[in-house]
Amino acid sequence: MTLENLEAEILALPKDSQAALLSRLLKHLGRGEIDREVGSIGGEEAQRCDREMDSGEVTGIPAEQVFDKRGKELYENVIRDQVEIPENIGKIVSINVETGEYEIGEDLVVTSRKLQAKQANAIIWAERIGFDAVYAVGGTLVRTAE
Repeated sequence: MTLENLEAEILALPKDSQAALLSRLLKHLGRGEIDREVGSIGGEEAQRCDREMDSGEVTGIPAEQVFDKRGKELYENVIRDQVEIPENIGKIVSINVETGEYEIGEDLVVTSRKLQAKQANAIIWAERIGFDAVYAVGGTLVRTAE
């Protein structure tokens, strides 16, 4: 198999599978020589960033905002077209923001635990398919899908 053939097969996969494969490849490439080389560069970069944060030259972004943005991007750009079908409207989709893997079901806890069974420390973002929120407290959910 040529590299071009492999690339064509990968590009034919669903976007979430491509994202999961990319995550696995990046983890694999992080080992050995590449890891040591990147580690030394990364250490210098981390020290520079730390100095900039301490001096007030730059400000950080809270992790919750980063994870929320990543979850929304994954849902909108990769997952939505695959899951927003009539039989899924109103169900919960929980997404591992690191790998792009997702689970669909009736219960947020159940879908999240399925992802955590695959990766114990998974950072999970959730959406109610076809609605503007997962739950409504003191209000109503607004349907966004037709």
